[in-house]
This record gives sequence, C-alpha cells and structure tokens, in this order.
Amino acid sequence: MAAHSKSLKPIWVLKANCYEIGHTWNPSCIRAILDILLGGIVESVKIYAPVYVVTGLARRRSKRYWLYKFVPELLQSAVFLGTNAGAFIGCFCLSNKLTGMCYWHNGVTCGTVGSLLAISIERKDRRGMLAVYMFNVALETLCNMAISRGLITPRKHIEVLLFSLTAAGYAYLFRCFGGLSGIFLKGFRFLLGPEEAGRPSDARSLESEANRSLETEANKSLETEANRPATQSGKHSAWKQNLTVSRIMRLLKAALVQRHALCVHKHSCARYCLQGFARMFGMGYAAQAALRVVSSLQAIIRSPGRLLSCLFNKGNLKLGAFLGGFVGIFKFVSCFLRWIRDQDSELHAIPAGFLAGLCMFFYPSWTISLYLTLKLGELLYMKGIDTGHVPCITHADSLLFAVSTAVVLHACVMEPHNVKPSYWTFIQRLTRQRFGMMNRRTLDAYGTHASKLMPDFKPQLDPQYCLMKHD
Repeated sequence: MAAHSKSLKPIWVLKANCYEIGHTWNPSCIRAILDILLGGIVESVKIYAPVYVVTGLARRRSKRYWLYKFVPELLQSAVFLGTNAGAFIGCFCLSNKLTGMCYWHNGVTCGTVGSLLAISIERKDRRGMLAVYMFNVALETLCNMAISRGLITPRKHIEVLLFSLTAAGYAYLFRCFGGLSGIFLKGFRFLLGPEEAGRPSDARSLESEANRSLETEANKSLETEANRPATQSGKHSAWKQNLTVSRIMRLLKAALVQRHALCVHKHSCARYCLQGFARMFGMGYAAQAALRVVSSLQAIIRSPGRLLSCLFNKGNLKLGAFLGGFVGIFKFVSCFLRWIRDQDSELHAIPAGFLAGLCMFFYPSWTISLYLTLKLGELLYMKGIDTGHVPCITHADSLLFAVSTAVVLHACVMEPHNVKPSYWTFIQRLTRQRFGMMNRRTLDAYGTHASKLMPDFKPQLDPQYCLMKHD
C-alpha cells in the first residue's frame, strides 16, 4: 500500500501519475485510452442492439427504418457511450500531464468535460431521456454518499410517499385534456384504460348526457334517491353536509349493480374496478414470472423442474399486486367521488392517484420513484416553457447529463461502494472490467474508503513508470 494511505487525515492531492492511479493495466496513455474507447464501443453495440430491436418492434418501425436507420442509429449510440468512457480516461491523463498531480476533484472535472464531448455525438432526441436517467442515478449516489457519512438518516417507505405524490401529479395531467402526450399518454391509457383519459369538456358533457338518457327507469329512480342531497340548492356544499354513513352505504350498493351517469365505462362501477384490478394483476404476475424464468434460464436447462418454481413463486405476486392495486384503487376512488359529489372533475384524479400510489408498498423501488418524479419535473418544465412562465435554457439537457454523469463517475472512482450495484456492473462491463483495476488502495488516502468494494485487489505496477513507492 502507498505510504500516503497511512496518513491519519485525508489529503486532497497525490503526487502520482495517471498510470499508477488510473490505467494500471498499461503504462501507455494512448493505448489505455484506445482500450477503453474501442472496447467500450464494442460492448455498447452488444448492450444497445437488443434494446433498439425491442424498441423498433414495439413502435412498429417500417422496413425503411430497419434498412437505412437501424444500424446508423445503433452505431451512433455505441460511439457515444464508448466515447464517454474513453474521454473520461483521456481527460484524466491530460490533467495529470499538465499538473503532475492527481487531485481529489479530478473525477468531477474530467467527467464533466468527457461527458459534454460524448453527449454531442448522441442524437438530440435521446439527450433529454439520458439526462433524466443520469440525474436519477446521480441523486441515488449522492444520497448513498450522504448516508455513509452520517449526514442524513434513511426513512422507511419514503420512496412510497414520493411515488404517491408523483402519481397524483401524473393522474391529474392524464385527466386534463392535452395534459400528457407521447409515451406517457399511451402508458397511462394502457394502464388505466381510455375511460379516465382527459377529453374536451364539451365531449365529456355530451357523453355524460348520452349516458343519462340510456339509464332505465329503475336505475333512474335508484340514482335519484341516492343522489337527492346533491341536487338541492347549494349543490357544491350539500354533499358535504349529507355525507352520512347510511348515504355512503346506499351509494356503494348502487355502484354494485350500475354505473353513475357521469361514468363513461360500459358496466357497473364494481365490475369496472374489479376488471381493471384483475387485468393488471395478471399482467404484472406474468411479467415478473417471465423475468424470473429468463434470469434462471441456464439453471432451468440443467434442471427443468425449476421452471415450475419460477412460474409459481410467491415473489411474482409483488408486481401483480402493485399494478393491479394501483389500477383498482384509482378506478374505485374516481367512481366513488363521482357518486358522492354527483359531478366529475379533473381534481378527482389527485386523491385517486395518491391513494393508488400507496400500492408501491408491494413493490418498493427508489429507482422507479425518482425516475418518474424527475420525468414529471421535466414535463412540467416543458409546459412552463410552452406557456412562457419559465425560461428556456439552451442545451440544458446536455449540461444536466454532463454534470450528473460526472458525479456518478467520480463516485465510481472514489467510492464505488456508494454507487448503485446495477450501474457499477454496467460500468465494469462497458470498460471490460478495467474500471475496477484502478489503484484504489492508493486512493484511500483521500479518506473516501475507495478500496472498500475490492479490498484485496492490488494492481501489478511497473516501478520504472511510477512516481510513488508501492508495497
């Protein structure tokens, strides 16, 4: 171990070269950069190829796309990813050559410059998505760093509360006509169905009037009795004054056999909610079972009997309960509010979305919560730009990507134990395990416990290229 690592206090600078700290597998900077760059491009093709194929099939791309655009777009993304890794090492080598020192902040500065160079290669339509994803990873990393330093204390189920608040925001936009667009609108229509989607006010009112005219005389009398207090003068406040247990029970009984006049679904409210729950529960269970089978494919080939344990595993219930519960509760609350208030409103989506979001208790995930929250912030920011309420920052997506990636790369160098395991695995694959070959035993001198993840690794260095003495 380097002598500096024995110092009692963390230091900020090491008098070392880039070989003995960074590219320990090769003393040549040029060859080391090419190793990372070319190897990263090859691995990126392997990573991106199935993603682009699945995306193309899901979007039903034309024959022209597969013939003329698929390969160029795949290579462009692969070059971007490989360049990001290669440029990071290149900037580190250049900084070391210019200063002769290895500074604590090199990871941030080199990561920012390298990421800015790399993101300029990627297609513009992908930069925003990449920026949000990396900002998500950076936030997780910063939270882990703060927790490991005792600066914050993790709270149980905080990701569930965050998801519930975010779901309320998405649900409100979904109920507003034009609130969501693109993949998010398609996703919510698939999840919740077209019945709760936002419509122009005149179309919704005409549809509601048509529903009222189709009610039978028996249903009309039952509905009139159930909703009599809401038709009195002061309608908007009367429902609060008459919100009794007996009235709620009467309305719930009515919802078992019929729909409210303002509901646009075909069957009774009870059937509508149960169908939504069963549909998404089945899809969630099937998806989780399929993932379990794919991840255990080699073991299943060796022992076919494991297939049944993968298909009928109680862990498969988690995703099904999350998705089914989300849809069922959202539809129940929406219908319940229409029965109670005898009116429909986009604001109903806020409590419905919040209560439905609590189903993340069954499938907790910081990654999902943070990503959807950041995408909601991006969506609101873009709407603010369209309405002129917030300024448009030029190249904001590229800057956000560069800074976020720099934070994550800095953590990968200085404290990889605080990086999300899946991202560390991705970095290792991208660089063909070379990112793990950095001399982190020497970097321990910075006081970040850099070698905690790999305490036994010791690079084989050539002393003639080193400035420091290594054990």
